[in-house]
Amino acid sequence: MHRSKIVILLLLLLPAVVHGIDKKKKLIIPGRWKEVKRMTPDSTVQEYDDTLYVAFLPKDSFSYHYRKGFIYEGVYGLSEDSILDMGTVRFKVLLRKGEQMVLMNQKGIHHFGPDLSDTAAAIVIKKEDSARPVNSLEEMIGRWSVYKRKTEGPGTLDAADNIRSVYITGPSTDGKQGFVYSGADADNAPSWTVRELGGGQSLVCEGRRPRTFKVLRCQDGEMILEESGVKYFLKQPK
Repeated sequence: MHRSKIVILLLLLLPAVVHGIDKKKKLIIPGRWKEVKRMTPDSTVQEYDDTLYVAFLPKDSFSYHYRKGFIYEGVYGLSEDSILDMGTVRFKVLLRKGEQMVLMNQKGIHHFGPDLSDTAAAIVIKKEDSARPVNSLEEMIGRWSVYKRKTEGPGTLDAADNIRSVYITGPSTDGKQGFVYSGADADNAPSWTVRELGGGQSLVCEGRRPRTFKVLRCQDGEMILEESGVKYFLKQPK
């Protein structure tokens, strides 16, 4: 086996360095981080221009985004084996000590240093009571990406249910009018298909299990969906 691959396997088997982790509550101490080096899973240094920024906020809140990308916000989970779950993405915490942090997933290894810049442009959400009615799926056509979630009450969704994007295509011969992707879906394998926009602005979907999303807003390049106390805020990539 290649030496670098052996190193990676050993890192996964060893406990993460947790100097910057609150062991009692399994929370990462608040701070802002900027990616300073990226490596492939076999430890080859990569060039990149989509720098990853991560911020851990008080309690268990987080914010992360790639340079010029959407800002993802929400509540994270940190397991006993140092798996960091941020809904749309998961990492293994290999190191969090002083001014160093290293996160790893199947795509690669991300090395971070303190972020002292203002990297995240504010996203202003208009009041929901100013939303215009959505009368047809044609008003929703396009690709939409989730950049923020809000959950009412306790509990979190796993990656298989937590949606990351929606693609509304409009009418087709097979009855499918769009697709809904979860955080665990490959780009060519959405878990749900959109069947119709039903009464009460309900987006009716079929797939692994039936799902119905309330369309709270779809205008000015922004869409807000709600299901069982979880609100998804989406925008169309430019």
